[in-house]
This record gives sequence, structure tokens and C-alpha cells, in this order.
Amino acid sequence: MSIQSETEKPINLSRLLRFNMHTISWLPCLMIFAVVVNVSADINVLELSLLSYLTLAIVLLSFAFMLFLYFRQGVASWFVLVAVAFELFLLTFTIISGNDVKSSFYQACSVAFIVMACDYYKDRYHMLLSAFAIAFSICVYLNFFHLMSHPDLWIIDDAKSIRGYLLGGNYNQMGARLLCAVGLSVACLHYSKWWLLNTIPVIVISIVTLVIVGSMTSLTGVIVFLLLCLIPSRQLLRIGIISLVGATIFFQVFVCFQGNGIGQSPLAVYFIEDVLGKDITFTNRTYLWDAASKVVMESPFFGYGYVNGDWYFSHMSSLAIGPHNYIWNVLINGGVILLALFTYICYLVYSKLPSIKERNILYIIALISVMFLMMTMESYPTELIFILLSLVYFAPYTKPEQISVTTAS
Repeated sequence: MSIQSETEKPINLSRLLRFNMHTISWLPCLMIFAVVVNVSADINVLELSLLSYLTLAIVLLSFAFMLFLYFRQGVASWFVLVAVAFELFLLTFTIISGNDVKSSFYQACSVAFIVMACDYYKDRYHMLLSAFAIAFSICVYLNFFHLMSHPDLWIIDDAKSIRGYLLGGNYNQMGARLLCAVGLSVACLHYSKWWLLNTIPVIVISIVTLVIVGSMTSLTGVIVFLLLCLIPSRQLLRIGIISLVGATIFFQVFVCFQGNGIGQSPLAVYFIEDVLGKDITFTNRTYLWDAASKVVMESPFFGYGYVNGDWYFSHMSSLAIGPHNYIWNVLINGGVILLALFTYICYLVYSKLPSIKERNILYIIALISVMFLMMTMESYPTELIFILLSLVYFAPYTKPEQISVTTAS
């Protein structure tokens, strides 16, 4: 018969597990790195299929592990639940439409991991932000090395038609990843001036990369973000962010939603061609927006779920893959239901803008605003957007709304 000492207490394994996960840094950093690489880099261009599968496997395992940790804690953020609902609606619409279920599931796992990890580690925000910044920075360095070792991607005059870029697979998609690396590295300067050793090279390499590949839209986005960071007053920075959001909404409603109809307005033609010096079709984008409007009208409420390049070519246009506009992309994926959820998620984040006092968090929301403006011309991965939105929502100054959830004992 064993006798238990009065001072001996039973070990609570779940409490011990939560303690370990909150104190160690290498495991969450590894999981974050895998998610960032999976969404940022097109590993297939390196002809390393095994590495690509390994990265995806780590992402899926990270999602499963974080799902266990998150629901063991017994509370869930409202932001997390809405973000997961966004992905579940998308997955449901994809299954109903019989489209790319596998890719939709992978995206759902990545987004769910991102929002849960940002909530779970919000009390270690320094580690969280640094992990994302380092992961994106490593991708920038690897991309630059790949670019220098494959000069055929940018020396040839017609380089814009060539695929094979490491970040995003093409030069248009590269800008969003570079912008994330620049913005998050700048935000980390709040913690230590030693971050200059990474931030300055990342800024220089990003600008040089965009110049040599000829992505003027992305280059403009990076420059606009850096100019916003130079604003000395927090209040003026907030005004700049609000102005940028207003300009994005105006352009989306009165230009992107008009499609080819924009060419029927003499004032619009004058402003775009004579003032901005741009092609009235924005390099055939108005044709893509017009094609997107037609397919959305055929299924305005539920969309078509997650669709791939073959679907775009057969249902929209052969000029390019996708509508080259994120809002049109959301409408195609899930109609007004998905757009309403995305709008509400953005509201949850931007409603915190007046109370934000930390400049590094203002830099991140400025980064989001610049990316939204860029997404009137491109459609970037949803995972990138949720990384930035989550980093703002779960920043230390906030007190996210939480609800109790039932978990197993």
C-alpha cells in the first residue's frame, strides 16, 4: 500500500504542457517559419518537390498541434472564431461547387494556425512579431540569391512574361512578400536598434529586387509605406492611414467595380491617361474586372469556392489568371457572404486604430493599408492578409473579446 506525502501533489499534465509551450521559443518559431515559407515561396521552381511536401506537412502538423493547445486553454477569441468561420464558409462553398477542395483545406489550416497562434502567444508578442519578421526576411534573402543566380529572369527584355521567381512564382506576387518583410522588420525596431542590421539590408534588397524585375506597383507600395513611417506624429500617421483606406475604397468602387465601363467616362479617361499617365485598361485589368463581374452575377451570394487557374481560364479570361483584384477574388470565392465576413474582420482591426499608441503597431496597420491599395491591382494570398490583421488585433495594447468554450477535461 503506497502512502502519498501531504506535500506531494498530482501532476496536471495539461497545465505542464501549456507552461512549456509558453516558455519555449524554438517550436512556435519553427511553425511560423514553415507557414511563412509555404505561403511566400514557390519551392517548386527549385525542383525540390520533397522540400515542398515537407514544408506543407509541417504546416498541417502545426495546425493540428496549435488546435489542441488552443482549445485546451478553454477560451477563444471572437476574432479567431470569425476568421475560422470565414475559412469554413469558403471550404463549404468549394465542396458544394466541386472546385479545388484540397487547396481550400490547406489555406483554412494555415489561416486557422495563424490566428490561433497570434492569440495563444499574444502575451509573448515580442517573440511572435520577431518570428514573423525573421521568417519573411529569410525569404527575401533567399529570393535575392535565387534572382542573382538566375539572371535570365530579369536580363531578358520580356522578363515580365517569365515565370520561375521564388517569391510568389512571378514578379507581380513578389511585392507583397517583400512588403511584409520590410514592414515587420521596421516594426521590430521598436524593440532594439540591433534590428537595423536586418531592416536596412531587407529594405535595400527589396527595392533593388523590385527595380530589376520592373514591378513598379510593388515598388511604389514599398516607397509609400516607408514615407508613412517617416511621419513624426502619431496623429498625422493615423490621418495618413485613414486617407489611404479612403483612397482604396474610392478606387475600388469607382474604378475596379466599373470594369470596362470606366472607359466611357471622359473625366476618368482624362484622369487616368493624362494625369496618372496610365493605360485606361490598367494593362488589361479592366477586362478581367468586367469578366469577374459577370461570373459573380451568376452566383452573387455563395460564389464558386476556391478556384484554380484552369477555372479562371474557362470561366473568365485567358489574358491572366484571376481578376487581379482581391475584392473581386473574394466575391468569386464566396459571394457577398464571404465579403461581408471579410469586411467585418477588417472592421474589428481598424476600429482599434484610434486607441493605438505604439508606433510599431501603427506601422503594421499602415502596412495593411498599403497592401490593400496594392490589392486593387493584384490578389495576394489570404494567409498574408491574416498574418498582418492578427498581429494588429492581438497587439499588447488590446484586450480582445473572448468567450468560453467547452473542452475535454
